[in-house]
Amino acid sequence: MRIAIGIPTYNRASVLLSTIREALQQNRPADEIVIVDQSDWYPEGSKDELLALAQKGAIRYFRQQEANLPKARNRILDECACDIIIFIDDDVQLTPDFVESHLANYQDDSVSAVCGRVTESDILISPVVARTWPRFLDYKFFDLGWSHRIGDFGTVKGCNHSVRRETVLALKGYDEAFAGVALREETDIAFRILQARGTICFDPLAYLHHLRVPSGGCRVNVWGDWTAGCCVLRFAVKHRNQLGWYFLSEIWHGYRLSVLNKRNICRPRLIILRSMAYAYCIMYLFLRGG
Repeated sequence: MRIAIGIPTYNRASVLLSTIREALQQNRPADEIVIVDQSDWYPEGSKDELLALAQKGAIRYFRQQEANLPKARNRILDECACDIIIFIDDDVQLTPDFVESHLANYQDDSVSAVCGRVTESDILISPVVARTWPRFLDYKFFDLGWSHRIGDFGTVKGCNHSVRRETVLALKGYDEAFAGVALREETDIAFRILQARGTICFDPLAYLHHLRVPSGGCRVNVWGDWTAGCCVLRFAVKHRNQLGWYFLSEIWHGYRLSVLNKRNICRPRLIILRSMAYAYCIMYLFLRGG
């Protein structure tokens, strides 16, 4: 099987170059490294270095004007010729056997996607507990820093997951309506893979460290809180049957993100206006079916 690394990137050219270097030094090299660059700003010399890497064939480099993470993932799916695609963020550190560890899982033909282990800067790993919750709540309760393998997993992590390309293309790709901050976009594709009777596994050997660089990425300065809440709301309505009563907690979570957040708490007029807009979004999404 051929395997690719796909990296959507936005305004992080310096750290992206470091991530690319680690991707190029894998024990089992990826057959392709595909970059979709949505940036509108570059540190001096970094764009020239990216173009030089593309010119000598080390990476495949594509520009995208609109900053939309799921759209960038879909562009990678379209441009890539490999069977398996590993999606990583542009600000990660990889182990030398990262690609090999992802690929090993696909010797099992039933595996449609793999979620790798993730540690994150400034975030502590919670104590390990027994998995007593249903699989579909892994996105809420499972700490991806844990190191035990699960063969029947319920979610993926945006900064470290791989998929069978044909599986995701059959599902019409990632949902580009998860715009802006794009919160829950990866949980959405995981739910759709499971609904199509695919299997996701959690493999701690497919490990990376997420640097969580404080700029770029999916951040949107003005409307970031609003888009985060609306993405959670879209996810909740779209998967309400599977979520059951947890649908209500997701609705509330989206409301807290987009309306009742620290930025708005002393602005009652804005809270009223956004509450009305949030209620309208709920009705609109219900009428559309998610």
